[in-house]
This record gives sequence, C-alpha cells and structure tokens, in this order.
Amino acid sequence: MGQTATATHQDTLRGCDAVARPRYELIPISGMMEQARTLPTGATITVTCSPKHGIGTTLDAAETLATEGYDAVPHVAARLIRDHGELREILDRLSGAGLREAFIVGGDAAEAAGPFRGGLELLRAIHDSGRRPPRIGVPGYPEPHASIPGKEMQAAFLAKGALADYAVTQICFDANAILGWLGQQRELGMDLPVYVGLPGVIDRTRLLGLAVRIGLGASTRVLRRQGGLASRLFGSSVYQPDDLVRTLAPTFDTPQAPGLAGFHVNTFNQVEATRRWMEETAEELRQWSAPRPEKTAELTGAIEGTY
Repeated sequence: MGQTATATHQDTLRGCDAVARPRYELIPISGMMEQARTLPTGATITVTCSPKHGIGTTLDAAETLATEGYDAVPHVAARLIRDHGELREILDRLSGAGLREAFIVGGDAAEAAGPFRGGLELLRAIHDSGRRPPRIGVPGYPEPHASIPGKEMQAAFLAKGALADYAVTQICFDANAILGWLGQQRELGMDLPVYVGLPGVIDRTRLLGLAVRIGLGASTRVLRRQGGLASRLFGSSVYQPDDLVRTLAPTFDTPQAPGLAGFHVNTFNQVEATRRWMEETAEELRQWSAPRPEKTAELTGAIEGTY
C-alpha cells in the first residue's frame, strides 16, 4: 500500500514541477518584453510568427530574449518563407544568435509565399540544408484542424515525428480528448515527447473569439457540459485552466499519458497573471498530493481488517 501511495505522489510531483515551469508563448508586439521580464531568467519563452508581423519580427524578439537570459524559441512559419535562400538566412541567423531551438508551423498565411505549403515541406528542407537547429518542435492536434482533413493531418504528423524532437498540442479544453489523442498517437508509433498547449489566464471574451477562429467547436461543447469549468469560462470575466491542469498533472510519467513532457501556455501576453496562477496551482497540487501518515495508517488498518 505504501509503495502505491508513494508512486502516485511522485507522479503528481512531476506534474507539479511541469505546472510550475511551463513553456510560455508570447506574441511579438509592443509591450512584449515588459511582460517577458516578469518571468525568471532562464524561463523558456516561445515567440509566435504571423503574416501580420512577419518572421523578422519574431526573430528580433527571440534574439532580444536570448540576450536577456531567456531560453528563446522562435516559431518559424513555412508559408511565410519565400525561397530556399531565405530559409538558409533564417537558419544561419538562428545559429549566429545562439538560438538552438525552433518551433516549425505551417502558418496562417492564406497563400504560401514560396515553395513551402506546410510544416512538413519545411522540415524536410531544414533536414537537407545541413543547418538544422539542435532541437525542433512541431504542433499536434487533439481536435480536428479547422481546414485540413483529418487523414491528411494525421499522416503529416507521423511524418513530422521522424524529423522533430517534440510536439506541442493545439489548445484543447478537454483533458480526456488530449489523453485519448496521446494514446492513439503512441499506438500509431509516434514517440515524440508532448507538451500540452493550454490557454493561460485570459479574458473570456477574447478566449472565446480565439476558440471560434481556430475551430475548437468540439472542445467548447465539452466545456458547456462541465458545470464548474463552464461557469468559469462563460459566467465570469476571466478564464483559468483549472480543470485541465488539475486533471493532467497527476498523469505525468504514468501509462495513462506516456511521454507527456510538460505544459505550453498560450499567454496572449498576459504573462504576470498567468505565471502567478501557474505557481500557486503547482503549490496547491503539491500540498494536495503530499502523503498524510495518519490517513495512510487509517487506510492500512481498514484493509487489514477486511482481509
């Protein structure tokens, strides 16, 4: 009995550590650095890449973060790269700035600026370039993509697994869907470590608008069935990822969630509030999971009395 209790406690502690030290995603807009500086030196900060701001803005921000002691990870959007020459320039720039990691995405551009229609084509080109960063991440989708057919998305994801080092899931509000997707990927042979993408502390109206834009219909329907979480999302002004974190944290390093590596928080530049919530939640989970000798003795006595 004591061994089972200890194992469960250790699993939860690993989850608590992941909650306390997530990856933080920021948008390279005015005020980003002020928000970033509310994080401790050495924190992992990923920088988004969009058609509106361009890859140059993302790389500028990542370089600045790196000079201030953060572990900066630029997103590189395939559909924004004009040609192989620009790709070489980007990869050389990453290396020259000491940026050892990149997160490769297809990107939201309506039309590709060059030969890379999606992340897989870009990953292959990076592999062939001889300039590959030491660590590369790719997105995963526990829910259907808004515009890419499921079979096509799945085939591309498995192919990316041979060229990447980890995956980060798209935002999903349903912990069971995330765990089910992870189990399915393992059965299909995908062995990448996976970070769970989740929203941080954010205004509910803004989050709902984002959910609609990226096509999270199934996930938001689950929210409506979950009374406590639904009331926090739809009935208050601020959303916090309570249920997701509290459900997933105890599954780290268990057969239920093989290869779960950590959390990736989409902050939408609400960094300070999100960091405070993550740290407080990690401490609450530690206290909740801590073994209580009096309860262990009481439970052991009850079992012995039964047998």
